[in-house]
Amino acid sequence: MNWEYLHLVTHSFPIVLSMTGAGVGLVGWGTGRPELERWGVLALLVGGAFVVPAYFTGLAAADVAAERTFVRPSVVQDHRFAATWAMVPLLLAGALAGFSLYDREDARLRRFVLLVGLVAAGAAGYAAYLGSGIEHRAPASDAGADAPGQDPAGRHAGRAPA
Repeated sequence: MNWEYLHLVTHSFPIVLSMTGAGVGLVGWGTGRPELERWGVLALLVGGAFVVPAYFTGLAAADVAAERTFVRPSVVQDHRFAATWAMVPLLLAGALAGFSLYDREDARLRRFVLLVGLVAAGAAGYAAYLGSGIEHRAPASDAGADAPGQDPAGRHAGRAPA
């Protein structure tokens, strides 16, 4: 297990939880259902907590990914820069969500958290989009379906699928 693998495991949590939390929470706000707003705030709290391991495993994995010959270093650097700026609203939304869940009756704070979560979801989505340009392949010692030169379906690179 390496840093790149750990990043691939942890990075989805803040992305998915911020998007679903902000989305469900805003739907709850629009329909007048405070339980959906609270669910969205809770999702933002958990997403804000998961952004820390996702970010730091990504920093450790960036150097490994940038050294590969098939990954342009600028792709990794752009993703790292966007992830840094996505971490700020995600942490802010997570911290504010904790205060909002402590004071359950303050609807203004809860709705402010949802708006910050919407910004965080957009920033996380953009960072994820930039990160999708980074190829992750198994090392050459792991001879298998994901070895360099083959796609995940096991077909050789360069040949058209049958």
